[in-house]
Amino acid sequence: MSLTEYSIGRHCGVTFAGLKIASLVSLAKGEEDVVFRLARSFSQKGFAFVLLREDGERLPVYVYHRVRLHDYLQREEIRAFLHTYGYSYRNEEEAIVQLRARMGEAFPHEIGIFLGYPLADVCGFIRDPYGCLMCGAWKVYANVDKAQRTFEQYRRCSACICRHMQQGRSLAQIFNVK
Repeated sequence: MSLTEYSIGRHCGVTFAGLKIASLVSLAKGEEDVVFRLARSFSQKGFAFVLLREDGERLPVYVYHRVRLHDYLQREEIRAFLHTYGYSYRNEEEAIVQLRARMGEAFPHEIGIFLGYPLADVCGFIRDPYGCLMCGAWKVYANVDKAQRTFEQYRRCSACICRHMQQGRSLAQIFNVK
């Protein structure tokens, strides 16, 4: 298994396992063939891989579940929030095109929505990036107990996936894709 596949498994496995809507992983340039191979394999289970921008020697790859992201982005409160940042979309693909257009030197703050973070936490981060109640997979500004349980689920899931990969199993084997 390549280091790239391991990195994708470590950072995106919780998405493949259904615990998250989407994940983001930064990969070294030159490993696009691994990304394309995995994208083809995981597309049969409803996942998509998108290169968010060309970033020097790194490739920020956004991995998401199409249906789950679509449903999340259609929620009234999420649409209203993204509308304040100029988003107007009919489906997740149109929203991602707009996200890609907003990718500059720094990631736009609303990317938290595209990663499935709670709206209250995304808004809290925008208001006060340093005033969070807890840090984990994201900065938490509300509902700490729920976030702690979620972070523990992510940790356990990721550890299990990493154990399988260290034992020589590919992501295709772990998640039963071809």
